[in-house]
Amino acid sequence: MSETTHNGFINKKLTNSLKDTGLNNFDLATTRIYKGVKPMWEQLGFESDDSDIPITASYWNNIIPSEFDFLNKSGIEIQDGENPMIGSRTPRTPYKEIVINENDEQVWDDDYLYPILPKISKFGEFVEDVNVEDSYGNSDAPITNLNVVDDNLILDVDFGVNTTDNLIDKTDFSELHYNQDFELSLDDNLRLKTDTFIIPDGIEKDNSEQAF
Repeated sequence: MSETTHNGFINKKLTNSLKDTGLNNFDLATTRIYKGVKPMWEQLGFESDDSDIPITASYWNNIIPSEFDFLNKSGIEIQDGENPMIGSRTPRTPYKEIVINENDEQVWDDDYLYPILPKISKFGEFVEDVNVEDSYGNSDAPITNLNVVDDNLILDVDFGVNTTDNLIDKTDFSELHYNQDFELSLDDNLRLKTDTFIIPDGIEKDNSEQAF
């Protein structure tokens, strides 16, 4: 009597569970492996490990929750609109208005720091351009820089190719083989066969067409 030697890696109940969710369409900028530890503050381009201490305001993960909006900034609130002018013949429909105090520091509630945004004018516009260079790490941080030079880098996958069959390791330490899921069955001679026609996946390089 034969015994089961392996139950397999794939849970059939989870097949296609991410289909049509958007989670199978994402922007993978870099895939790297370093010798030792590459702390997050370094990968994000912060200047010192002060940004790696959770109790400090500059901690890299001191980011507002997803449910926050501009009403979670100080100096910005919703108030009842002013009453109609005296003598108005037609009563005005009650309404709400957003009141913005331009003299307030406009900091995030609960001591969150990121994202660091310019002040908002009473007209609801930023008073200056958003700093995308170094308000959070820096724009040349290893996590997004495609041409990092680091002696501790031992794997750096190049996604600047057309298909997954052409993926290479820019460090030349490793040879890459891209594997895809496939289904197996038994042929008439009870031998395993592949039921999936495997073709390489394309890699989208146009930023405007990528997920993020």
